[in-house]
Amino acid sequence: MEFKIGLAGKTIGITGIYDEILHMCEGYYAEGPEDFHVSVTPADVEYERKKSDQEAILEGRVPESFSASYLETLAVYRKIAVEMLKHDTFLMHGAVVGVAGEAVLFTAPSGVGKTTHVRLWLKEIPGAFIVNGDKPLLRFLEDRCEACGTPWAGKEGMQTNVSLPLRAICFVERGSVNKITPVSFKDSYPLLFQQVYRPEAGEAMLRTMELVKRLGETVPLYRLSCNLAPEAAHVAFRGLFRGN
Repeated sequence: MEFKIGLAGKTIGITGIYDEILHMCEGYYAEGPEDFHVSVTPADVEYERKKSDQEAILEGRVPESFSASYLETLAVYRKIAVEMLKHDTFLMHGAVVGVAGEAVLFTAPSGVGKTTHVRLWLKEIPGAFIVNGDKPLLRFLEDRCEACGTPWAGKEGMQTNVSLPLRAICFVERGSVNKITPVSFKDSYPLLFQQVYRPEAGEAMLRTMELVKRLGETVPLYRLSCNLAPEAAHVAFRGLFRGN
């Protein structure tokens, strides 16, 4: 099975095994010359299974029994993420909201309330929509960084096939008072790097570190303390778009 998709301004050829990846990528199909091609083998699927089991054990969870077709979708995106590094583009875990022609990326460790906060934006901020709910691509152009939708969008599947200038990145944390404050790249680097996909190959890892550094020098960073009440979305919006 072969088909093409468009992500972050690139046309990618995919050779797959199962139909799940084909259906998952509906809305991103593309035509024309490929910028690169990825192929998945049964060995790649088995690698994803072993990696998933290892991560579950390290986190104290019981390994889940994922289907081979689902594991193939992970293998495809892993290969795409590595190739995208050659095109000034990388994968970052987080939820991206589009509003007023720009994007904001919210990121946090699992369980903090990132998804809940993003849903507040959809309810409380006029015109807000989801660019990607879990695994967006960030790409650098000459004058800006853009957040790009992808079909890899978490359990909720919230995504839109658009690319928008990235206005800011917010590190979400729980707090009794809703407050948003700028943070330096130096202070936020550990969490920022933790939320970026980190390939195992040395050269790819070095390229990832270069792009993260560029991100910190290009995009404003904020810490958002919130209690997940509707007011939290308004506080964040005012701080990011109105400076108060």
